[in-house]
Amino acid sequence: MKYCPNCGAKLSDNANYCPFCGAKLEDYVVYEKPKIEITPDLICRHCGKGKLMLVDADSDIPLYMCPHCGWYYGDFLGIGRAIYYDSIHLKIGRIIKAEIKMRGYLKVNIKNTPQWEEDGITEIAKYIQGDLKEYEITEIKDAITYLLEENVLGSYTEKIDNEFLWFGVRFVDSD
Repeated sequence: MKYCPNCGAKLSDNANYCPFCGAKLEDYVVYEKPKIEITPDLICRHCGKGKLMLVDADSDIPLYMCPHCGWYYGDFLGIGRAIYYDSIHLKIGRIIKAEIKMRGYLKVNIKNTPQWEEDGITEIAKYIQGDLKEYEITEIKDAITYLLEENVLGSYTEKIDNEFLWFGVRFVDSD
């Protein structure tokens, strides 16, 4: 038996959509056990409307989900601290983590201009969009910017010459 990550309803094992709230289940991480507790003290920072529900208490940092907007609050990809995130952040984080593990880095070549950071984020978004075809570039850019603002990712530059830079992203250590 699985449970809808949006409303908590019991679902059949082969459900693609929740028959109660209409959530498209492939957009969410679907848990095989019920949400066991509503936390009275955690209100969703993203939407401000939902009380967060505990969906996984097995790790050192429990994972919560907002039943109103579907955002999660927990240890994003094992960074060692809890943040708010949704499915696009999780997908982007996994892609970046895989690229860094495979190549040792994730960086793109950009022109050295006053808007180098915005250009760098755009080029990173374009680079990983091949794995995220269901999202527009602006959505991917916004998600990368959010992960940078939440200090999950850090950016760096390396000078190539006077005209070009390498712009890269990496996970920030939790220590």
